[in-house]
Amino acid sequence: MIECVASVRHLVVALAVTLAFEEASAVSGHEPRGTVPLARLTPCERALCRPDGSRFRWRGVTAFALLDLVADGKNRDARAFLQWARDTRFTVVRVLAMNPKGWFDLDPAAGRRSLPSLLRLAAEHHLYVQIVALANTVGRPMGAITEQVREVARICAASDNCLLEIANEPYHSSQAKLQSASLMRDLQAQVPESVPVAWGAASNHTSDVMAGGSYVVAHISRSGDRWARVARVRDLATLSRQVGKFVVDNEPIGAAEKPERSRRDTLPSAFYAQGALARLLELGSTFHCSDCLNAHVPGPIQKACASAFIAGATVAPDDVALSEIDDRMPDSVILRAEIAALGPRALAAVAANRGWLALIGDGSDRSVALKGRWRIDTRVTEQPGVAIWTFRHRTDLD
Repeated sequence: MIECVASVRHLVVALAVTLAFEEASAVSGHEPRGTVPLARLTPCERALCRPDGSRFRWRGVTAFALLDLVADGKNRDARAFLQWARDTRFTVVRVLAMNPKGWFDLDPAAGRRSLPSLLRLAAEHHLYVQIVALANTVGRPMGAITEQVREVARICAASDNCLLEIANEPYHSSQAKLQSASLMRDLQAQVPESVPVAWGAASNHTSDVMAGGSYVVAHISRSGDRWARVARVRDLATLSRQVGKFVVDNEPIGAAEKPERSRRDTLPSAFYAQGALARLLELGSTFHCSDCLNAHVPGPIQKACASAFIAGATVAPDDVALSEIDDRMPDSVILRAEIAALGPRALAAVAANRGWLALIGDGSDRSVALKGRWRIDTRVTEQPGVAIWTFRHRTDLD
């Protein structure tokens, strides 16, 4: 009974967040479902950009079995998931191109035959596909692994809405011995230069050993305190600066109808914080959930967590490029001492004369002190564990 009450409370909080976000979008003039044409994305410094130079906002969702649905002729189910993803404002679906030994059985050849159809379906729903070429490869000969990467990349190159991830967790016991920079370079050589490609996640999310592609994916550690876990998103900003590439928080802790320690969460505000930190740090982020693994439209708590994630990931307009600031920078935001003690759980980012301030994992009603001409503008949200304000640089102050 206690668990049920907590889940309902989380659902109510998420719905309130979503409604507040939609009201704010209406007031500000931001269309909740934009229609920027799909076009081939290319790396541009630490971002992915469209041909016109505008930054692409990666709001991903796990959809591992989506290609299997298409291969099995279940296009209605595939369309239902894609429509939900589109309506929720995701921009990318993450899909496995093979899974011969997993909880669904997708043979590599069958996956490749069905991939063009999936890419067309996704394009109809205005979504990009992050196709993962290799999964459950243990025991497969290297020739078959190379062929899979080459053929998936060839199909991917023919569609503007396709991005490639060579292998899902190359270090995992279900994979052949793939966590090798030299091997990944050989596999990347099979990929046309026009295709944005990531090698796969390293076993340690702070490591750059798998950062050789044109963009980088990382799987943040799910262990420990909830808010410490969420704050690890900042490690990916450090990694992005280190390698000079766009980084995606690719498979964080997932949402579910019931919590599972270090595996699944049910608190919508935790997913709001995940999305918000990624947005303020100019990272990509993917929403992970139990139902999403099978490309099923998720249950009510997972839907609420997805809506909260999107609300956080769109806390700043898509066309605004942000820079993180700290107390070492001239005229930067200075937090009160007790807030500064939160360390990585306090984040400020600016664009020209406006900025966003986020406090994560702190439920009290904090006030903030700003240096020089910076002044708090509005409180964007305050929900369990998350508070976000906007602030502005005032030129009318002495």
